[in-house]
Amino acid sequence: MQKIYNDKYQETIYKKILTNGLRVHVIHKPDYNSSSAFFAVPFGSLDYKQYINKLENEVPTGAAHFLEHKLFEDKDKDVMGMFSNIGANVNAFTSYNETVYYFTTSNQDVVTPLTMLIDFVQNLNIDEKSIEKEKGIIMQELLMYKQIPDHRLLMETLKALYHQFPLKYDIVGSEESVKRMSLNDLNNAYELNYFPKNMLLTIVTPTSPELIFDVIEKNQNKKTFKDNFLPKRAYFNEPINVVNDFISIKMDVNKTKVCLAFKLPVLKETSIDRIKTEWGLRLLLEGYFTGLNNKYQDWLDEKKITDYFGYDVDISDDYALLLFYNEIEDPFSFKEMVVDQLLKLKKELISDELLIQLKRRYFGKSIRLFNNVSDIGVAYLRSVFDEIDIFESMNIINNIDRKTLISVVKRLDLSNASIVEIRKTEG
Repeated sequence: MQKIYNDKYQETIYKKILTNGLRVHVIHKPDYNSSSAFFAVPFGSLDYKQYINKLENEVPTGAAHFLEHKLFEDKDKDVMGMFSNIGANVNAFTSYNETVYYFTTSNQDVVTPLTMLIDFVQNLNIDEKSIEKEKGIIMQELLMYKQIPDHRLLMETLKALYHQFPLKYDIVGSEESVKRMSLNDLNNAYELNYFPKNMLLTIVTPTSPELIFDVIEKNQNKKTFKDNFLPKRAYFNEPINVVNDFISIKMDVNKTKVCLAFKLPVLKETSIDRIKTEWGLRLLLEGYFTGLNNKYQDWLDEKKITDYFGYDVDISDDYALLLFYNEIEDPFSFKEMVVDQLLKLKKELISDELLIQLKRRYFGKSIRLFNNVSDIGVAYLRSVFDEIDIFESMNIINNIDRKTLISVVKRLDLSNASIVEIRKTEG
């Protein structure tokens, strides 16, 4: 067992790799009254096509999400009911990069729900009949999402940006992929991804780490697993140009919703460098596109933006994009305003005083992560999957300076953009 104490943040983390390869990390919070555990696998919606020891394997898009549903639908027991009966809340989520099963409990007994979590995730017990039933449920979920304007706006934007890269697919999949999902597909995806060496178990708890490790080791020693090769996400030869530079959709909305998206070049750098670039860009955007900019109120008064206005940036190791949202009848005037500000941002950056203010604000938000067992659990497991020390990633914010910002804006390529609007259905 490895003990790591960070003096700056006064946090203690215990790590151990079990004999079967399972990574177990305990974030010890002795003064807390609640516990959370997160059993995670780096298998998300972007991983529908993988290489296993150089052999390509493909499942229908949405398989990771479908599999998450089915693990809760054990044909022999009610998983949700079991946790509820002992006062624990259990749930799961599938993202682009991972699937995570977790529980939270305020009871002193963390061993019982922890054992239950491990056991149900490590036992896929499904049949054809249950899969056909689940297809109907997921199809309804897809239909529901399509009727939500904000979700539809995002998905149509991603489709407008990407030719090949699977970010263009909904995490849930498509109607076609859900319909053709088979028992073999799900068993295949499970076998190739859900094995100890490829998974991470993170526990945030006041309970003794020694007890936690002992319980998990005894549980794992009773089971046998195949020693698979670690899967690797397939590479997609994605061109830098967008699929469509403008798309207009009709829906039942009160006001026209617009998303302006910039498809940025992928940064072939280390995870730390990518995080530094994303944080630098976020700080710049905060300085130019919020109330910190003295022109912001003018934009509101002149109806160039509304309270719906916002932005987001996402820089990963295989994609990078910048999004701006607004409610406006003329999407091209909105693009002109945003581009003007981005070009100004590239020339003038932000003041040193504002940079210090923003760094303090974001650093405070990062520290507050450690006050919530759920927030820290998710942030921590993602840092492990990205092979980043979570404390080092937090220090990145403090280390951002004008040199960093200059480097960031040099990479801010605005040449590949898409506009997607959702307008009110006429009649």
